[in-house]
Amino acid sequence: MKRGFPRAYPGLRIGLLGGTFDPAHEGHAHIAQVALARLGLDRVWWLVTPQNPLKPRAAPLAARLASARRYARARMEVTDLESRLGLAYTIDTVRALQARFPAARFVLILGGDTLASLHRWRRWGDLMRMLPVAIVSRPTARGGPDPGALGAKPLLRFASARVPAHGARAFTVRSAPAWIYLAARFSSASSTVLRRRRGGAGAAVLSKGRNRAMEG
Repeated sequence: MKRGFPRAYPGLRIGLLGGTFDPAHEGHAHIAQVALARLGLDRVWWLVTPQNPLKPRAAPLAARLASARRYARARMEVTDLESRLGLAYTIDTVRALQARFPAARFVLILGGDTLASLHRWRRWGDLMRMLPVAIVSRPTARGGPDPGALGAKPLLRFASARVPAHGARAFTVRSAPAWIYLAARFSSASSTVLRRRRGGAGAAVLSKGRNRAMEG
């Protein structure tokens, strides 16, 4: 890693998994692993945002980076490049990465639970046109799949750009707009639940040791 950036050489297939990771948990690793295996990615970069514009103030960045590193597995790299670049919005991060690494093949990875707020992201329509988007299924608060996930406004807007799941291995060479929904076993881990469990008297401990979908 050079100057806070993971390495990216021409043709490398890189999944971008952004979030506050406040804290990171097995669900994040699950999403990244599914994307690695199903899409044939070479790497997944965990982009730990300095602060999600759509969420309450997060724990210190250093703590969240440490949390993410505890869960990242082989071929997953944790980075604070958004902080280093002074960026807060996914569209700006993608634009910066595509300019810096024009020959790399980037795919945006989203958990299915992100779809409910995707329409609130800055210039989400332009973002969908910038790079392929892979969505990995996530459970609802009740633990089952979200039956309304595929009815999210952004997916309906780009309905004609959907790629069937059997096309996953060739997804990284698709031109945007293109999106794919990957159904997978569920990990019910949730940053929100973990924060609640560690709240109250445990908040001070959490702020020392814990770790956005990019916005979401």
